[in-house]
Amino acid sequence: MEVSHALDAFLLANCAVVIAALIQTSTGMGFAMIAAPLLALVSISFVPGPMLFINLFLSVFMLGDGRSHVVRREILALGPAILVGTLIGAAILSRIPGDRLAVVFASLILLAVAISIFAKAPPFTSRNLSICGVAVGIMGSTSGIPGAPLVIMYQNEPLEKTRPTMALVFTFSYITSLCALAYVGVFNVRLALDGLMLFPGLLIGYGFGRWARRFMTQAVGRILMLSIASTGSVLLIAKSVLG
Repeated sequence: MEVSHALDAFLLANCAVVIAALIQTSTGMGFAMIAAPLLALVSISFVPGPMLFINLFLSVFMLGDGRSHVVRREILALGPAILVGTLIGAAILSRIPGDRLAVVFASLILLAVAISIFAKAPPFTSRNLSICGVAVGIMGSTSGIPGAPLVIMYQNEPLEKTRPTMALVFTFSYITSLCALAYVGVFNVRLALDGLMLFPGLLIGYGFGRWARRFMTQAVGRILMLSIASTGSVLLIAKSVLG
């Protein structure tokens, strides 16, 4: 029975990762917002650490697809701010009781969805990029979803620039978040191995995502991302409250 349950969890978790990686690879955004609530429904232990760990690989894959479009000035503004936000977020996460983690986690995802829907893109300045970076760090460490502030900031930028830029920012954000989570005791080798269990789904989703780029638009990807993230979060809250 335990073996059957473990196999079911493995298959369900990898199916969630296939969907998330497909949309992330084809549009440059969406992995964490899609994968986080779905993985948490399978097991809360998959978030945020294992999910951040496996998503690090996807970001590295995507970075190789368009490095020439990355704007160095933007990265220099985002980087230090992400580091500050990451430290704040890790400190917050370490103080959340384990029995409340799922509800807090789902609420943060819904907040990210609301931000993505209702917030308007601010002026594209170094100051606003730095503010965005702090928000990326906080949300990445607490919920594993660093993308919402970036989606707002880059929503009017060309997709050819958005994909590699977000890949580089996510790579840095994931590394700093994982280091911070390990320091406060909520990420370790066992959780890293749990993340590696999701690698088959990542590879499949990445392969389909590269193929889907020819017809997947940012608008379609955004609708899918927000719909799946909000539905999964509501289900996660219901599961946590109702048992």
